[in-house]
Amino acid sequence: MWISKNMRSKRNKSIVDTASSDCGIDTRVSAVSGEGKGQCEIVNPPGVISVPGKYNNIVVIPTEQGMMCMGVRMPYYERNIEPGEVLIMSDGGASIKLANDGKVYINGREV
Repeated sequence: MWISKNMRSKRNKSIVDTASSDCGIDTRVSAVSGEGKGQCEIVNPPGVISVPGKYNNIVVIPTEQGMMCMGVRMPYYERNIEPGEVLIMSDGGASIKLANDGKVYINGREV
């Protein structure tokens, strides 16, 4: 909390902002926010490669090297997912769900 407040006071702007993605290119995404439009580096967990889709609501943070896309805001409450479960989805509708009961679902079918 102290670090966030201290950084914010030095920069006079929000540490974390949301933006709408424009189009993903390799490891960068074009972001449009209240601050304007620009390219952002994409940060993913190890072993995961993901590029936000067009018009996704992304979370960006400023760094010394420029803006970084930390992820996409996903309204989990609109999906059939419980706390502790994992759902991987593509913009095209493909999905993999790891359920709390140990079951795995691919495109809604148990495997």
